[in-house]
Amino acid sequence: MAELADAPDLGSGGYSVRVRVPPLAPNENEGNMEVKVEKISPARCKLEVTIPKEKVDAEIGSLYRMMQKKAKIKGFRPGKVPMSVVKSLYRNEILNQALSNLIEKTYPEALKETQLLPIKETSIQPETIREGKVFKYAVTIEVLPEFELPEYKGVSVKVTPIEVTDEEVEKELNALRETHAELKKIEEQRPLKVGDYVILDFQGYMDETPLQDFKATDYMVELGKKQINEDIEKKLIGASIGDKKVVKLHYPKDYQNEKMAGKEIELHLFVKDAKEKVLPDLDDEFAKTIGDYQNLEALKKDLKERIKLRKEKIRDEYIKNYVLNSLAEKVDVELPESLVEEELKSMIERATQFTTPEVRASLDLDKLRKDLYPDAVLKVKGQLILSAIAKKENIDVEEQEVEEELKLLADNLKVPLEKMYTPYVITRIKTRIVGEKTLVFLKEHANIKEVSREEINKQEKKTVREDVKQNEVEK
Repeated sequence: MAELADAPDLGSGGYSVRVRVPPLAPNENEGNMEVKVEKISPARCKLEVTIPKEKVDAEIGSLYRMMQKKAKIKGFRPGKVPMSVVKSLYRNEILNQALSNLIEKTYPEALKETQLLPIKETSIQPETIREGKVFKYAVTIEVLPEFELPEYKGVSVKVTPIEVTDEEVEKELNALRETHAELKKIEEQRPLKVGDYVILDFQGYMDETPLQDFKATDYMVELGKKQINEDIEKKLIGASIGDKKVVKLHYPKDYQNEKMAGKEIELHLFVKDAKEKVLPDLDDEFAKTIGDYQNLEALKKDLKERIKLRKEKIRDEYIKNYVLNSLAEKVDVELPESLVEEELKSMIERATQFTTPEVRASLDLDKLRKDLYPDAVLKVKGQLILSAIAKKENIDVEEQEVEEELKLLADNLKVPLEKMYTPYVITRIKTRIVGEKTLVFLKEHANIKEVSREEINKQEKKTVREDVKQNEVEK
């Protein structure tokens, strides 16, 4: 079975994975507290604790005495209230506090006794507490499941050879030309066309009333890039500098801006000016402006090498993910639902973090959860597999590696280095480094074969996640 004791934190969810599934037989500690563990499922256990009546009475008695000292009851001096009066007035409060105290004191002892390290407590079920009686309670906890690792060395992976075409280099060159293009005023009188940059003044009207929040001066837009409403763009293409145009915009009743929903806006446009993009000539002089290149051929050679390195990195990630997901498909085990939920929550946050409030409000979160749930399960299962392999292969992290990551993180966040030295941050860094080292280990021990694109497509089954497609290497 895979040994998961002292495995590292899994990373993105911030949860701990250190656990050993304990023996299921009853145990007794030195204080005669009886502890039993019932294995409900591979990922859930019930911890049943029985506290002897002597401990129960001692806790209740201690609380009564404390209450007797501080109780302020009319007709009695402080500290002189008869115990019978204290019990009659505060019995329920004392018993509830005793129940809470006993669980708080004995639960860590029970975990230590059984060597359980729970991921999460899903429920605590105490029985009624009474003087002169044993007190029992049960805690249902999630634990990491034990599972048998499949053979993880020699996983077969088919990939396509890395090639860089002249067309790809030309595409990069054209992108550089676009970046270094200049915008020059259109001097000739001609109709505006796709690719032109138009400078506009506009004012919106609703029921002939000008809208203060629907106007702009010197607003520039590139035609053909869908930067503005399609109806507006159609009016501008073919227009000339100095033209005035009117466009009627109809907004649906369910439009996200309530002020505009179901309304018609009449937009008055004035084509104030226009510019055209002028690309630099593709020659040796252009290459010299880009960097330390003697001529255009030197630039092309460097671009080709950069494209190759980019493809190698993509393919490297593809191989590692393919191997890990192949292993995950071979592991059939129940996962702690809290880990899956935490990963799912993180995925949803990442998927929506750059959206506007209006877009977020319109999202079908139930559908998003349903769509992302299989990926969350795969991610958690993959992390458990990496943790188990790292343990088995003694893959660890050096302190120097952690120090370097802490310095880099502090620089990126622009915070003092000493603020990075927290258990949470250090654990996360160690987890990430160990995980990456384990993925490299899996790649180094994989059976990688270069084949044609056609043969890749003929594979009967793919285990590669959508975000690491092999065809990205070919882009």
